[in-house]
Amino acid sequence: MTCTTNRKSAQQPLARSIASLFDSDTFLPTCAASVMACIGFVPATAMAQQPEQTLREIKVEAAPDTGFRTDSTPSATRTETPLRDIPQFINEVPQQLIRSQGATNLSDALRNVPGISYAAAETGTQNNQVLYLRGFPVNGDIYIDGVRDVGEYNRDLFATESVEVLKGPSALLFGRGGSGGVVNQNSKSADLLSRREVELKWGSFQQKRLTGDVNMRVSDDSALRLIAMKEDSGSFRFPQGVEKTGFAPSFWMRLGNSTEATVSWYYLKTRDVTDYGQPTLTAAATGTGQFAMPPVSADKYYGFANYDHTDHQTNIFTFKLEHEFNKDVSIRNTLRAANYKRQVEATIATLRATDANGNPVTPSTPLSLLMVTRNHDGGRTRDNDDNALINQTDVTWKFDAIGWKHTLVSGMELSRERLNRWNYNMDADPATAGVQLVTSPTSLLNPDPNTLLSYSKTPNQRAVSQADTVAFYAQDQIELNKYWKTVAGLRWERYHSDARTEDYSTGIVASGPFSRTDKMVSGRAGLIFQPTETQSYYTSIANSYNPSGELGVYSATGTNLTVVNQTLDPEENRNYEAGAIWDFKGGIQLRSALFRTEKINQRINNSITGITELAGKRRVQGVEFQITGSITPNWDVYAGAAFQNGRIVKATTNEGNSPLGVADSSASIWSVYRLGGGWEAGGGVTASSGFWLTDANNGAAPSYAVADATFAYVQKKYEIRLNAYNLADKTYYTGGYNNAANRVLPGQPRAFAVTLRYSFD
Repeated sequence: MTCTTNRKSAQQPLARSIASLFDSDTFLPTCAASVMACIGFVPATAMAQQPEQTLREIKVEAAPDTGFRTDSTPSATRTETPLRDIPQFINEVPQQLIRSQGATNLSDALRNVPGISYAAAETGTQNNQVLYLRGFPVNGDIYIDGVRDVGEYNRDLFATESVEVLKGPSALLFGRGGSGGVVNQNSKSADLLSRREVELKWGSFQQKRLTGDVNMRVSDDSALRLIAMKEDSGSFRFPQGVEKTGFAPSFWMRLGNSTEATVSWYYLKTRDVTDYGQPTLTAAATGTGQFAMPPVSADKYYGFANYDHTDHQTNIFTFKLEHEFNKDVSIRNTLRAANYKRQVEATIATLRATDANGNPVTPSTPLSLLMVTRNHDGGRTRDNDDNALINQTDVTWKFDAIGWKHTLVSGMELSRERLNRWNYNMDADPATAGVQLVTSPTSLLNPDPNTLLSYSKTPNQRAVSQADTVAFYAQDQIELNKYWKTVAGLRWERYHSDARTEDYSTGIVASGPFSRTDKMVSGRAGLIFQPTETQSYYTSIANSYNPSGELGVYSATGTNLTVVNQTLDPEENRNYEAGAIWDFKGGIQLRSALFRTEKINQRINNSITGITELAGKRRVQGVEFQITGSITPNWDVYAGAAFQNGRIVKATTNEGNSPLGVADSSASIWSVYRLGGGWEAGGGVTASSGFWLTDANNGAAPSYAVADATFAYVQKKYEIRLNAYNLADKTYYTGGYNNAANRVLPGQPRAFAVTLRYSFD
């Protein structure tokens, strides 16, 4: 279906209303001045031309089916830019690939991206894992439509169009963090295309999931989209199950000939059982000085099914206003308010040092006598009520100067993030003085998840942390001539954070208040050479910073800020990269890159004084490849590989070791062939050479290769798809926890799912 409309837009930033939401005495004047400065950037000549402009007619139509290939993205530059014009390695997981694999959560989509490993998050669940990208934790570097998504929750794909991974520091446009890169989720949003679709999915482990997607044109100048999801499923990590309810409405409206607005709400409520994985065999049990993988199946669960849980409720409201002054000058403002609630009780399980008979564990101890200690942990039992208010303004100006074509994006970001967290005392015997651990032993080979406990749960401590950001940035994409292009830009960012803990009942401050203000200048520069329309070569350098008070880390307070760290400057990350893109006849695109990513001044403790200082250094370097597109008109492929070498260059301990989470090699491939008559078959493999679970290199997740498959019957109005996962029922592990080798996260065993999709259009 094709409709004609003017789909370029912008707005005046909501300066006064935004500034009023930030109540800090020092923050308010800065924000207000920043907004006015951004408005003032728009050239007066552009404003004068506005009444006489004639906007070009743009067609909005369904995108052509390009298989698994993506040719452009708006995320890396804030303008719709071909990948061949971006000096950065980007993995984009498109909607076609998500559907073909039957992916339902963010971790499913990221299996297609080599160079990523996982660890259990604090109060972890299988879907809420910490990501390691190029050996560096992603933590708070997850975004929705280019805006930071600070919540710790289980991210679902029901309202996600595609997932992007931008490798290397990307602070120019994304701000603090991003040592190894950032993950950006592009949302499904209202447009003028008719869409009425329902999807029902049944699978192994009692998987039951229903989604609906309706997009309707309200008028020639407006559209409404409603997306809903309901899931009630089990899990291979018995008895871990999941309940989900999702709702994502969005409304688009054109205001006049050159302005459009989009308002959206994302709601997701989930209930899971917390899972810190399975306890490994200790060095005492192996006798080798190394931890070893647990000798049990993936479904063995070591928590307390009647007590462990994590409930999340996420609300994200977004208002985007866009205005086009003329064909060369436009402005876009995005305002987002988000709230993340979470209630958690969790259990940590480790192998006991003595066996069932009370004897010390040795390599000769029979496996049947090995025991596990399970602590229902008050340190990881907490409630969250976190908030974020973020405003981003971008001005895009296209012009010619000194014979070069420029696309200049200048912008401003204002944000306030506030984390509220309550910890609890978990006391197994309130009648006895002090706090008694809530604990129960169980067999390693046959754990009992239904053990009954008796304990009191009382609020103990409240932690509050807050961060305010004021940032300005400018990026220029320059076409020097037919063969050469360049991208360069700078970002100035003021980041102020505060943190304290206080007694829950009295309000008396227990630690802090701590405070830190950093002013950081980051940027990137890239040079691109394109000798032909099918070749593109680039080199680039970029950096980013991790402030001491950075929010979004997985901890009780949500920040690293302490009495020690509040005196330390930010850690700096640098990335050096050279890459190439080749477009081949038939629709295949091949990307490659050589990279070196470094944290040049990591926080470490001085071995003599014990004082934390910026003296560490770690490095990950390697080469990456990606091939996407169509080998023939009926044969689509999406594949990638990463070969990495990591080293802790300078440290008090573990110097010379490989950093945790860095696989020497990892790869994935997914391919589908259309047999004719609507039938298609395909599958793929995800593989890793394994990686260390700790910087001490005393335990490693072993190598693995997992094969999946799909078979489908696809018609214009409906689709029936069978997905099979881990066909060989391979036992494998995706990560560990908190730089420790005493527990691991098992991957999914063999499973099947059937998806029925019907379109009412």
